[in-house]
Amino acid sequence: MVAVQQQQQPTGRYPATAASALTERERTLALYELMGKKDPAVEAFPNAIRAITFKNHDRWVKPLYEKHWPEALAGKVDRKLRFLTCNLYATAPYTILFTAQKPPFAVAAMRSVGTSLGLLPATLSSWAGVGLSLAAKLIDDDTHRRIVQIAAFIAAIDHVLDHYMGGLPGAERAKRMKGVLDGSWAPDDKTEHAGAFRFLRALYLEMGAGIEGEDKRVYDAACGSLYEYIDCEARSMTGVPDPSGCEWRMGGVRGTIDGLFFPVWRYAGDQSREWMYGVSLFVQVMDDWLDLEKDAQDIRPTPILTGFWTIETVRDTWQKTVDGVVELAKLAGIDDESYLAFVRETYRFMAIEVADAMSGGGAG
Repeated sequence: MVAVQQQQQPTGRYPATAASALTERERTLALYELMGKKDPAVEAFPNAIRAITFKNHDRWVKPLYEKHWPEALAGKVDRKLRFLTCNLYATAPYTILFTAQKPPFAVAAMRSVGTSLGLLPATLSSWAGVGLSLAAKLIDDDTHRRIVQIAAFIAAIDHVLDHYMGGLPGAERAKRMKGVLDGSWAPDDKTEHAGAFRFLRALYLEMGAGIEGEDKRVYDAACGSLYEYIDCEARSMTGVPDPSGCEWRMGGVRGTIDGLFFPVWRYAGDQSREWMYGVSLFVQVMDDWLDLEKDAQDIRPTPILTGFWTIETVRDTWQKTVDGVVELAKLAGIDDESYLAFVRETYRFMAIEVADAMSGGGAG
């Protein structure tokens, strides 16, 4: 573990904690120490996922930016939202397919061949990348569209809540955002950041278009989680105590995953959803761990600032996701050690990329 050097608490609003006794660099080093090192030999599969998500982003999300919110296609905002959409959120549903208990036929066939040949993780990564590219051609356009649009919506709504509602009280922020979703509020030309709200409304309508039957039931439940996330944000900003100690972070964890899980719910079981909750939680813990000084200036507390989350929380949530992705593969009937190593190291590779972006400011 990195050495602790005392530093001045960034604000008197919060108690001195073990986290606040570390500099930002020390917290970053501690994070990388517990996550381990990524193996570049397994990058073929993550690259294949990104090739799909970036292509789909330009097909189904970028036109909505161009029409409603062109300012978001430049500078730091563009880099942040594109990274969160394509490198983080939209990758989760595709990743789940390779540990799903009932994957698409093309994925199942490639997975079966890969495990039977006893290939090394690096070769499996290349094999899985080819398999995903083939499977992507057999997955209908609506599924691809919803994956990337839901991912873009999650990235954008979080950004708008954090940065485009300055001066508004928490309750008004929630009312306005819910109005965007249900159509009861629309910005006029005098509304600051009107394009961002119009983009969210257009994206919300498109990502839910054409959903029927049992899919509609699952989708509506996911939308309910989204409304709960907005309520949690309002509670946090208005100082309502969270009995769990998590400062209402869990609303965002569940709202994010329920949306992302929807497009692949027929392939993956509840265990996959629970693992995705765990990944979302770890990303939130990691974000709060890295952003302690910046968050101390915000209007809402975080569990890192209060001391409820510690370096042990970072370590435990990380390890739970690493163990969990391997367990998912085992539940799918995979017992080949090389394939399990491929699954584990691919997840580590992608998670450390997220850490790289967060610690470098690309996703902050």
